[in-house]
Amino acid sequence: MIQIHRQLSLLSNGRVPIGTWLLPIILLSVFFIRCTERKLTGPYDNLPPDTKIFISTTRQLNPTQSVQTISWDGRDPDGFIIGYYYTWKENPDSADWIFTTKHAELFPLVILGTDTSYMFQVKAVDDDSLADPTPACQAFPIRNSPPTIRWTLVSRIPDTTFTVASLIWEASDLDGDSTIDRFEYALDEPDNWRAISGYNRIVTLNADDGLTEGKHCFYIRAVDVAGAESEIIRMPDDTTRFWYVKEPKGRYLLIDDHASESSTYSFPDRYYRNMMNNVLPGEGFDVWNIEKLFPLSVIQFTETIKLFDRIIWYTDLVKTTDPHFIAAQVALPAVIDAGAKVIFIAQFNTGFGAQGDPLAFSPVDSLGKYYDRIPPNSIFIPQPDFKTVFPAITDSLPELKVSNFIFGVIATPPKEGNIILYRYNDASLPENPPFVLLGRNDNTDEYDFVFSGAPLHQMNGNGNLDEFFNIIFNRIFDAN
Repeated sequence: MIQIHRQLSLLSNGRVPIGTWLLPIILLSVFFIRCTERKLTGPYDNLPPDTKIFISTTRQLNPTQSVQTISWDGRDPDGFIIGYYYTWKENPDSADWIFTTKHAELFPLVILGTDTSYMFQVKAVDDDSLADPTPACQAFPIRNSPPTIRWTLVSRIPDTTFTVASLIWEASDLDGDSTIDRFEYALDEPDNWRAISGYNRIVTLNADDGLTEGKHCFYIRAVDVAGAESEIIRMPDDTTRFWYVKEPKGRYLLIDDHASESSTYSFPDRYYRNMMNNVLPGEGFDVWNIEKLFPLSVIQFTETIKLFDRIIWYTDLVKTTDPHFIAAQVALPAVIDAGAKVIFIAQFNTGFGAQGDPLAFSPVDSLGKYYDRIPPNSIFIPQPDFKTVFPAITDSLPELKVSNFIFGVIATPPKEGNIILYRYNDASLPENPPFVLLGRNDNTDEYDFVFSGAPLHQMNGNGNLDEFFNIIFNRIFDAN
């Protein structure tokens, strides 16, 4: 090349003859042409593709994250990419590689121990089926965090329960709540653990679980998929305290849901307790004051009253949003379906039932006339349908007289197939409005639900209300 340059230089000065410098140029041109022909027409080696990995996050890889979105891409210098092979094996065999045409996937990285490390490898494949000989690699260190568990305000258990108790808790895990594998609980001592699913946040215990008469406490902990355990929490959380469990005395349960015990309301608590002793001598019964000891779990409430065959529930003025009444809508159908029989006594104020059908669970079809007050000495008249339906019962329902002013009650017309037991004697109406009903079970044809929209304990002006309860308990409920 230096020689060619010198010849060209001499040529430019007119000092070299044309034949002298032309021959080297011709020979050099022929050389280049032959090299080009060999390159274009001869065989050549396929170049492999190159692969890269991208973590789909705007921040640095979180070592506690157990789910990762991974992206990848490939380039081929002499062709195009047809797909990718990836693997989570650190030293993979040919069978360990998985083919995909995708450029990204969401991978759950299961935690296998306190700390786990995963290795992801991916290699591109070109149109000649040549794979990247140096796959792109990315390590994923997963640091396991133990789960946490805690009680909340709705977790509190009453000081006293029957042989049913529901425990409610909250739990979480920094690695994702789905990594909570199970909960382990124990009654009275933190040993002999029992396991339930990690999806649960409530457990209901009964006598079969060891809830016997006496003092008890409860322990629980969370365990994740790697076996890491949360702290153990206790209920009650004060280690010096317990809750008391009492076993049912018999098949009768008297539910005290009346907020006031005074002469204005004819002392409802005193009346119903005395009535139970008078009408059911020698029959054991329990009293449950849900004004003080109402459980926060409807499950516990329902399972508790299912311990009994006869339920007498008296309450005062009820709103649709009253949590006790909401529980009644769930619990009473459940216990009746289980074979129990119920007396439910309540008052409904103005505006009750403006939305929906809150009395769908009862024998009540709709709400009738509203009474701001019913004065003393007013009469509730027994109805003849009772004798028609129960001809074998020789006792007659007594006429009931109001003893104290009854404030704010609504008449309760029955659904078809149910019996009106009492109507209020209202001279201003062509037909006296119904207030006390006897409901019939559609499944069994038994009469198992007495519903009163007026406070029966304030209808004892004649001193004969016990006769009514005697007929219900000992004639109707025990006769069918």
